[in-house]
Amino acid sequence: MIVLLETLHPDAEAALRAVADVVLADTPTTFPDVDRAAVVAVLTRGLGRVDRQLFESLPSVRVVARCGAGLDNIDLAAAEERGVDVVHAPGVTTTAVAEHAIMLMLALARRVHQLSAATATDEWAIRDGYVGTELAGRRLGVLGLGRIGKRVAQLAAAFEMDVVAWSGRGDAAVPTLPLDQVLATSDVVQICTALTPETRGLLDAERLATMRPGSLLVNTARGPIVDHTALENALDAGRPAGYAADVWDPEPPRAEPLLTRADVLVTPHVAALTDTTYRRLCLGPATAVAAIVRGDTPDPSFLYGSS
Repeated sequence: MIVLLETLHPDAEAALRAVADVVLADTPTTFPDVDRAAVVAVLTRGLGRVDRQLFESLPSVRVVARCGAGLDNIDLAAAEERGVDVVHAPGVTTTAVAEHAIMLMLALARRVHQLSAATATDEWAIRDGYVGTELAGRRLGVLGLGRIGKRVAQLAAAFEMDVVAWSGRGDAAVPTLPLDQVLATSDVVQICTALTPETRGLLDAERLATMRPGSLLVNTARGPIVDHTALENALDAGRPAGYAADVWDPEPPRAEPLLTRADVLVTPHVAALTDTTYRRLCLGPATAVAAIVRGDTPDPSFLYGSS
């Protein structure tokens, strides 16, 4: 039996049904009422979590999968201890997420969400005194030069931005600087780093206070990288002057004042959900899971730790 904690693209679900019975959970956080000893695979997109407690309740599980790139919702240590394969889709979301990151940067710089809301309520006069922020010639600081961070840097260069980065990975095309220097000198900061114990709360009150007055902060990585309590105070101080994100902590978010601020723009973790990427994002991991369930060798590009 294969358990889905969330719906997948129909082609991905069909690939799984070809090798085993498939059961969909009622909600991503509620495991279905099934014979857990019969479960050989669990798949999630992002809201569902596969933690140590769940592993311990599934004695026959052979593979768990995230139809996405990050694996912060799967207990990798527990999987390794039990010899359970972990499947994900690294690199598949690069183009879609990078484009979304650039879109959020542009929308925040031109205050598109405020303009659209005002126009929809007949407040055409919002244009009186309106001044947007032009990005050409401004500095973009990219936090993390993985696949998405590199693509964001490339796209920003096309806008004639001065791109620098903070990253443990070198890149000849992008100068790297210490984190505090990136924050202090950038007009826009794009968060593209993975969520790890070291990056959780990376942008706390102290670091946010070092950002340039009037700067913008964009997060398409993970919500917990930014301390939201500190962010609200930082926005009040204009460091940064605006925040745009496709991620939150928790997801879905609780009702909180930060979400309703005019200087905050949030999309509901949809950066990878494009006509092209969503199918690949689901079908690649599902095909790898199906291969493992059959006893075949999966495509190693989807197998965590294979490279």
